[in-house]
Amino acid sequence: MKIPRILVGAIAALASFSPGFAQGFQQLTAPYGVSGVLPSNTPLGSGVVSADFDGDGDIDIIAAPPYGGMFVMLRNDGGMAFTDVSATSGLGWHGFARCLEVADVDNDGDTDLFVGSALEPAKLFLNNGNGTFVESAAARGLTSADDTYAATFGDYDRDGWIDLYLGNRSTPNGSIAPNRLYRNLGDGYFTDTTATAGVAGSGLALVATFLDFDEDLWPDLLVANDKGAQYGANELFRNNGDGTFANVGAQYNANIAVDGMGLDHLDVFNDGGVDFFCTDLAPTHLFEVWDPVANAYSIQTATYGLQGGYLGWACNFFDYDNDGWQDLHVVHISQPNMLFHNPGQPAAAQVPWTNVAPALGLDQSYSQFTVSVADFDDDGRVDLLQRYALGFPASSEGLTLHQNQVATGNWLKLRTIGRRSNRDGLGARVAVTVGTMTQRQWVRSGVGYLGGSDRRLHFGLGNATLVDHVEITWPSGQVQHLTDIAANQIIDVVEPVLTTPGQVAVGGATTIDLSVPGDELLPYMIVLSLSANTGIALPDGDVIPIDFDFVTALTLDPLNPVLVGSVGTLDQTGAATATLNVPPLPFLSGWTLYGAALTTDQPTFPYARTVLAHPITIAIQ
Repeated sequence: MKIPRILVGAIAALASFSPGFAQGFQQLTAPYGVSGVLPSNTPLGSGVVSADFDGDGDIDIIAAPPYGGMFVMLRNDGGMAFTDVSATSGLGWHGFARCLEVADVDNDGDTDLFVGSALEPAKLFLNNGNGTFVESAAARGLTSADDTYAATFGDYDRDGWIDLYLGNRSTPNGSIAPNRLYRNLGDGYFTDTTATAGVAGSGLALVATFLDFDEDLWPDLLVANDKGAQYGANELFRNNGDGTFANVGAQYNANIAVDGMGLDHLDVFNDGGVDFFCTDLAPTHLFEVWDPVANAYSIQTATYGLQGGYLGWACNFFDYDNDGWQDLHVVHISQPNMLFHNPGQPAAAQVPWTNVAPALGLDQSYSQFTVSVADFDDDGRVDLLQRYALGFPASSEGLTLHQNQVATGNWLKLRTIGRRSNRDGLGARVAVTVGTMTQRQWVRSGVGYLGGSDRRLHFGLGNATLVDHVEITWPSGQVQHLTDIAANQIIDVVEPVLTTPGQVAVGGATTIDLSVPGDELLPYMIVLSLSANTGIALPDGDVIPIDFDFVTALTLDPLNPVLVGSVGTLDQTGAATATLNVPPLPFLSGWTLYGAALTTDQPTFPYARTVLAHPITIAIQ
């Protein structure tokens, strides 16, 4: 193996205490799963999120309370057992809490929580690093007090800090509320940039998500609006890359007037393109498939039998049977939920999907708006956390955990850790190749409805025991490769970086540090230049982000005295350090050097395996 791995799971399937049909989803009962949580009484529901809040590697739960109640926080103790830590969490009590979404807003390595409310001030709970929180919304510039249903995090300006977009319905005075975009200024402090960005929207937003539909690495925005025929259709905002967006829904056939209530997106047919599903009123939902010929979206709901036929809310793609094809779960309020099995056929085959929810024990018919999708026992099978609301038919529980006991294939789960990119890696595109099939997913936020699911990307592998290639394209533009990865494990993928203190005195010395997790023990080169204008193009399309000159030629020499360690082999952690010795020549003061690095892995990668996408800058004092 070439990469360090944090193996969290492959725990046995809890057969010792999980009775019942081993080919479906089993609702767990005390002392396992969750129990005793009150149903939501907030109109149109309230959210639930699943994330690792205490940093111990497994997935915990936070649920919005009924009106005037205390937030529910359940700590995952392993083995599908949870402890209620609500009283000590710091989350406290709340009025009409609606949507919940998580992100590491200050890049400090822990998961923070945003709460959108019904005509009450929004809340931002900063994680103390141990799963307890301090509310800081107003202090951090989040001043919204609208009727907020949607929250999605994404780095729209690609500066390495997570921004926040809110989808709203009404203001305190009863008028239609504009949506809001808050730019993260750094360290989790926000400013409202809605007007300059042009993303206020014109409809009654119920759900919104950042997605890169044109795959130019700039996060776009998709907004699903309720009562679209009356107040405004769904909206697609293309990111112009300069802090502004353009409403291009009509151009790409995404401005469909529906009662949009849930969203999710990924490469559904493993054929390229970003497809999305949007729930709607009966009699049909909305499935839009990317058509590369028309360069637009095509409505294909009926083609694949995904109409549903009931009033839909949350929807989520996940591969429940690990066959390498993403299936689709849809919540229908007071009518049977559905789980559509992806038949694993190309889009052109137009094979309808089958609703397997009745066979798997997932056709609940309770009053319900949302669900959270996560692998709570880290056994490689994705579970479902159902969140119920007051209404008819009524569930006896407000939360139920349904453990996936389907006999499944192999799997791989990835957690992205950004360093130049935002810490969560939100917006990263991950492609997993086994043989001739490549699956693609994005680390995404805001999908489903009112809540959030396990941010780790889960890939089913079928019978494959080895992944040939994983390619991660980070929001920064950095591309990373992993090869020959064993199945059935959870991997923390850390973004490669090249760093330096940034300045050095004439006659002095400084270090340049290279870190490429996944490329352990491979050859590397660190080189310098006096300019970084056009870059050095490699035949495979990669570009070394400096210009070739006499300094580059000098530092390519392994025996050169200026950049000692410029050529060598990465250590067992994927790291290397070179020392820059600046000659004691006064005329060098004021010069600026630019540094770049790459690794090689021939013959698998004929030219370079990893090219650091961004140059470093060193000012000589």
